Amino acid sequence: MRLIRLEQNDEGRTEVKVGVSTSEDLWHLYNMIMVGDHVRTKTKRKIAKETSTGNGTTETRIVVLEIEVQQIHFDPQELRLQGVNKRESDWVKMGAHHTLSMKADLQQEVVVVKREWDDLLDERLKEACNQEGKADTAAVAMDFGLANVCLVTESLTYTKQRIEVGIAKKHKANGSSRDASIKKFFSQVLDAIVTHIPIENMKVILLCSPGHVREEFRAFMLAECVKAETGPLRTILLNITKFVMVKTTTGTKSAIQEALSDSKVLSLMDCTKSAGDVLAWQGFQDMMNNDPDRCVYTPQYVFEAQQRAAIEVLLLSDEKLRSPTPVERRFYMSLCAGVKDTGGSVFVFSSNHVTGEQLAKMSGIAAILRFPCPEIDELPVNPKFMSEEAAMELIRTFSNPSATGSSSTMGSPVGSTK
Repeated sequence: MRLIRLEQNDEGRTEVKVGVSTSEDLWHLYNMIMVGDHVRTKTKRKIAKETSTGNGTTETRIVVLEIEVQQIHFDPQELRLQGVNKRESDWVKMGAHHTLSMKADLQQEVVVVKREWDDLLDERLKEACNQEGKADTAAVAMDFGLANVCLVTESLTYTKQRIEVGIAKKHKANGSSRDASIKKFFSQVLDAIVTHIPIENMKVILLCSPGHVREEFRAFMLAECVKAETGPLRTILLNITKFVMVKTTTGTKSAIQEALSDSKVLSLMDCTKSAGDVLAWQGFQDMMNNDPDRCVYTPQYVFEAQQRAAIEVLLLSDEKLRSPTPVERRFYMSLCAGVKDTGGSVFVFSSNHVTGEQLAKMSGIAAILRFPCPEIDELPVNPKFMSEEAAMELIRTFSNPSATGSSSTMGSPVGSTK
């Protein structure tokens, strides 16, 4: 993401103008935009016209629209914002509904106008514009007949292509049908790698599978690459050391999380931000197995641990920070600030990253504690705890930076899978 301008307008609102062109940029933009924000950019709109003969026609024009966001939809290839037009235009009426679409791999400048600007948004903007922090990892999770070719950035794990091929059963008399179907499967996986993975830009390409599928595929890939004198297969041969084979218990996409926990893989990724995030999640899982009294999850129990200044590491899904309810959003931001204020670390996990997917299964929030707090597990579940005085006091305290004696309670997180 490229920062073009950051300033306050005449109405006291903050205007951020950025250039976006990749899936990673769209993800950061998605994290910055909330319902109620104004977003301005160029867009295509079909305009109805009447000819001199009275016939109606339509033509597509590129216009600049500013909408007040009502709905946000994200996938790695496109960010869609639905809302109502708030900018005078010869072609679109004020209040008309429109969808702004920003696509990956298409350069576009976007202006986001926000009523409130805080340190967390400022930190996210800095991280989005920091090109050095991006991970360059790809992964192929496979079993016979099934493969997922994925790109793994510091923010996202998304499938570029899923391959499914029926594998013939092995017969004692003749195994040629099975061999042919495996060769067809491997050919499709290799084609997907060539099409979707920029080999020269990658640091690590993981081949993950149970059994010996990865070894058989690597042998097939090498044999095909040796035949090529030029082209993408030759590029694979020149970068063959980037391919790391990792044994996993499954060939599905979940194998990527298992692979990222492997010490060999982590050593290759030690210069990337994702390595720290994976280690944090692995640390929580290990603590759950070895000393469960030093682990808590669900918002209420994590809050109770924070009240005891017991949190050493906070793991939080970005979905919590995107809550449509302002009180909930401020609660989680204040919780992050409170943990940092007592010397703890905060990791914000992306719901589109393999680690974030695992955290979501545990309510989207968890913590490793400095000391055991078994009494927290005995507390009755209180679905309204966030509206009680103790939670409101946390929000009041950390919504006012001067109350903690620091200029910024929402400073840079120690680690973050956005």
